Amino acid sequence: MPTKETVIRNEIVRVSGKVKAITVPKEKTHEILKRVELRLLDKKYEVLMPSVDNMDKNTIDLQGMMTFIQEYISMLIQGSSPYSTNNYAQIAITTTTGGKILLNYSNTIINNAQGVSTAIQIFGQQNSLNVQYYYIGFDTTNNAYQANYLELYATGWAYYPSGSSCSPPCGSPCSCAYTTNLIRIAYSSLSINKQSNYDLFILWLIEFQNVPEYLLIFIPMIPATPGLIPEMFKLGTMTSGSAFQVYVNNGNCKFTCGGNCPVNMTLGGFMISIQNNTIVLQLPFMTPINGGTSQAEVLICGNFIYNNSAVIQNSGIYVGQVTYTFSSSYSTTIATASSGYIFYALLSVIAITFTVS
Repeated sequence: MPTKETVIRNEIVRVSGKVKAITVPKEKTHEILKRVELRLLDKKYEVLMPSVDNMDKNTIDLQGMMTFIQEYISMLIQGSSPYSTNNYAQIAITTTTGGKILLNYSNTIINNAQGVSTAIQIFGQQNSLNVQYYYIGFDTTNNAYQANYLELYATGWAYYPSGSSCSPPCGSPCSCAYTTNLIRIAYSSLSINKQSNYDLFILWLIEFQNVPEYLLIFIPMIPATPGLIPEMFKLGTMTSGSAFQVYVNNGNCKFTCGGNCPVNMTLGGFMISIQNNTIVLQLPFMTPINGGTSQAEVLICGNFIYNNSAVIQNSGIYVGQVTYTFSSSYSTTIATASSGYIFYALLSVIAITFTVS
């Protein structure tokens, strides 16, 4: 079968990060932590964290970020993950004596404890969304140390719709979630002087800028409450409850998201590589085209679930009440070259170039 390959779009997404560390006398901790209002599209919620003022630029781990994206996309299209972890975020502190202090995932900031809580913000309009991840590290113990190097480790996550089979199983009515491995995505040379009568707070911001709505599903999501959670879809089963579908108008059909245009479109795997300090992700889609067609209309539909009551448990991430669905789409017309062919395949490619700064 002859094949025509066309690049539909080449999207440029910028990845950057900032970090700061604050030590404060224990009796004044309440002056540092503020209730900050964040947005999830058209919804608002509050998070307890330090202000975002006076942050220093970090270094994005290029190889780690590529692995982070790669494992996330692989998890989405395969509908499974080989990894199982209850630690969804980590900040590693290297002390001046060479020791390691690990701040591991925690739902909330706790007295006399160490941990990392997380929050997510997504704002913008149409083809220019900003996705921000906030990691709030804390050490409210009486430990004392000096440090000069920080590393940020993260996981991405997605879930099966209720009723799907997965491992570990989740009883109805909850849904079943999977995560990526815990991967280093950023690091920084930052001086810390933690005294026994002081609390330490680390605020780390990782941001994806200029994300088009229809490709939001391919930006790794992090565990956060509340959060936007993409549904997984398996390769070749994109017509049943999937979060991402591609339609091609090649005749008489209902050309709309959820319509009856040819939807037996499969995401033909993906390719990801590092090229000149950028991460290039290519997403190919293939569909049959009837001969004699001079152009084909392509419609790409994405779907997210907004959840406001996720509960983290040892056996997995149980997803609670779903409040609404966020949908987006992108359409374009592709000129074909079908002359002389009765039947051929159209291979369409979307490229996402992640520029790291």
